[in-house]
Amino acid sequence: MKKYILLTLALVAILATSASAQDILLLKTSGKVVIGDTSLISTPGAYNLYVQNGILTEKVKVALRDASEWSDNAFTQTPTLAEVKASINKNSHLPNIPSAQSLVKDGYELKSMDAKLLAQIEWLWQHTINLDAENKKLKQEIDDIKVLIETASPKHD
Repeated sequence: MKKYILLTLALVAILATSASAQDILLLKTSGKVVIGDTSLISTPGAYNLYVQNGILTEKVKVALRDASEWSDNAFTQTPTLAEVKASINKNSHLPNIPSAQSLVKDGYELKSMDAKLLAQIEWLWQHTINLDAENKKLKQEIDDIKVLIETASPKHD
């Protein structure tokens, strides 16, 4: 096992010290890591890892520093269906969801987008619950009207 780890570290060190256009891994002195054609890419902004052609993984865990980074109050901010319709008509997307143009320009952070999508789901559930209550009320009103009609109609024998 030690030989495998040392061989792996040696390979990483060789790849990290190379500086040609054929590089596949670059460990920068700033602590940033670039995987891919290192002559064409760099790590933008404060990000420490850039993978040129994407990442395939079985699991991703997004950590939160504290509860303020997540929205537990989406139900108190539920837009009306009229507001949702107006947003779709005006912006061609749901409220609080970025436009395709802004996503192409800026991308998005997974944690932030997950929170936005979860809020959308919570709003859908709230509207579903409200529709269910309204449907039950209307069904009861229809049943009451049926009873009134039955009792008011003369019976023919």
